[in-house]
This record gives sequence, C-alpha cells and structure tokens, in this order.
Amino acid sequence: MSIQVLVDRGLEIRAQIERLEVELEKIEEKLRKAGLEGEQQDLKDADREGRRFLARGSAFVVPVVFTADKLMQTFKKSSAAHTQIQTIAGDLFSRFYTLTQTYETLCKDGKQFRAQANELLGPKAPAFITACLAKDKHGIPKSDVKVEWGDAAAVDGNTTMAKVYQDKANKLQREIEGQ
Repeated sequence: MSIQVLVDRGLEIRAQIERLEVELEKIEEKLRKAGLEGEQQDLKDADREGRRFLARGSAFVVPVVFTADKLMQTFKKSSAAHTQIQTIAGDLFSRFYTLTQTYETLCKDGKQFRAQANELLGPKAPAFITACLAKDKHGIPKSDVKVEWGDAAAVDGNTTMAKVYQDKANKLQREIEGQ
C-alpha cells in the first residue's frame, strides 16, 4: 500500500473510532443504568468491595462492575474530614495519610487501604473507612462504574472477548504483513 492510501485509511479509521467511541459511551451509560436496576452479584475477587451486573448479549455476557465507594485521597488540614478521621485512627493516622499541603493516602488503592485499616484498626476499621469515603456535593459516596468489555465471556463459557479480540488482531497483523 502507498503512503497516501495508508494515511487516507488511517484518517478514515480515526473518524470511525471517534464515532464509535461516542456510540459506545451511550451504550455503556444504558448498561450502567440497567445494572443499577438489575440483579447484582458479588465481584469475582472476594477481597474487593463492590458488585457486578452481568449484561447478557446474544453470545456474550459482559460484566458491569460497580466498584466500592471511593476513598478520599486528599483532604485539607483541620477540615471536618481530617478531624473525624484522625480521631478514629488515633496514633495510627500517619499510617494512612501524610501531610503535604493536604493529606494524601499512602495506600496504592482502596483494596490495600481497607485491608490495612482492618489490620491496624480492628473494630474501628468500619467507622474509619466510612469516614474516609469520598463524597459528592450532596454527601453521596462516589464510586466508579466500569463496563469490562475485555472480560466478556461467551454464554457457553468457552470463549472470551479477549480471545476474540486477539484473534482479530492477529488476523489483521497477518494481513498487514502480507501487503
């Protein structure tokens, strides 16, 4: 293929990708809504907090994951959150947050944070974790929702979308190398 043909095709593909990303966002929003209204299950990883809704297609089931409520990564010194969290954690407060201009979590993610809270604070852990939840302006805990396309599995349980994508990518690579 000539450079001109490759550039033209590349631009066409980019335009398609942009259109498809907009369409995919709309689809994912509808799946999130269906997941909120539908039957939810525990996550595969029992140590992670959250739930999942299994969105069933004609050949594949796509997990829609509602992660655990987000924990505050930072908060202002002497704020209400600071006072509450430090009061609950006591002398162990510095094992979770460090003071820069704001307090920042020392844990890599919520799973590690929760495990450390349970280990160090014992019976105080639930109150501590609740105090650490990041909340929106209405006081509702924030959380992420992810449509995990790569984890889709065939309804028959024998094929995953990751394998389908890999097979398509391999085929495309062979086609590109053959030209």
